[in-house]
Amino acid sequence: MMSYDEKPEDVTKEEWMEKLNNVHIQRADMNRLIMNYLVTEGFKEAAEKFRMESGIEPSVDLDSLDERIKIREMILKGQIQEAISLINSLHPELLDTNRYLYFHLQQQHLIELIRLRETEAALEFAQSQLAEQGEESRECLTEMERTLALLAFDNPEESPFGDLLNMMQRQKVRVCVCVCVCLGTKLSVTLNILPWQIHACPTLCDCRCFQTSGHSRFPSMS
Repeated sequence: MMSYDEKPEDVTKEEWMEKLNNVHIQRADMNRLIMNYLVTEGFKEAAEKFRMESGIEPSVDLDSLDERIKIREMILKGQIQEAISLINSLHPELLDTNRYLYFHLQQQHLIELIRLRETEAALEFAQSQLAEQGEESRECLTEMERTLALLAFDNPEESPFGDLLNMMQRQKVRVCVCVCVCLGTKLSVTLNILPWQIHACPTLCDCRCFQTSGHSRFPSMS
């Protein structure tokens, strides 16, 4: 199991975008990137249509996207425990080997409890499920403290930590899960998703969910 303190090789957003701008892509490569993007995002129907039009075969069975789409929808609806159960069913080792991803999913469940004003349940969940992770990682502790701080406000949405209750927070978790699943299944995400996701979610560069022992946070483009 990965330690919270393992340090990957960091690649800044500026370095990543500089490398991206220096890459010249042929049409066939671009078509493969488009297909990978559609598969990564779970756009099954679009991927099927693009396969017919371009002749590019996806790297995975498109029928396997159905469950990935379910995970995406669960997270965006705030059904985090259900999403965790489905992830564990489809990718049994993912959350065991990626503790930061698991923490962010658990943190999101805590956020959903706070959103529903279930204060007692939120405190109990934080103590039983997140306290140990906070002790192991200062980053996790900081995130947990930010989340619990929402309980101090009558209108947490308007608090200094209200961004945690925005839809973008669910989107960020959804993206982290999506990319980690793709990395775990060997689906290429070198160019097809990360630049777009960085633009859509600027804090993605700082997410440690993409740590793997001996690998940089983002794939190399060299």
